[in-house]
Amino acid sequence: MLSSAQITETVHAYLAAINAGDMQAVMALYADNAAVEDPAGTEPKRGADILEFYTNAFAGGASVELTGAIGVSSRTAAFPFRAEIKSPAGSVTIVEVIDIFEFNEDGKVEKMTAHFGPTNMSQRED
Repeated sequence: MLSSAQITETVHAYLAAINAGDMQAVMALYADNAAVEDPAGTEPKRGADILEFYTNAFAGGASVELTGAIGVSSRTAAFPFRAEIKSPAGSVTIVEVIDIFEFNEDGKVEKMTAHFGPTNMSQRED
């Protein structure tokens, strides 16, 4: 049985891996059959497409931090965070993103959905 502490630990590991730029560590949190919808409602990325998505999204570096409590229910976590993503064109700040992780029985993320929209985003040229 997956515990609340294990789920919370995975969320913290995910954010730490993004901050470290370690996309292999991000991938290690996902199940082999995982699906990532970022943002929610887009075509799910699977397999090698997930690694490519994270590598491209955070190629210039990123800073992410929790902005509230991690909600855990059954085998699901929902957590609010703020992201600053750097690129050659400047920085994009996304506030009040809500990511939802759905876990399998082995404690791996089998589905991730990121909930945000244009009103959550601001861009500045560096």
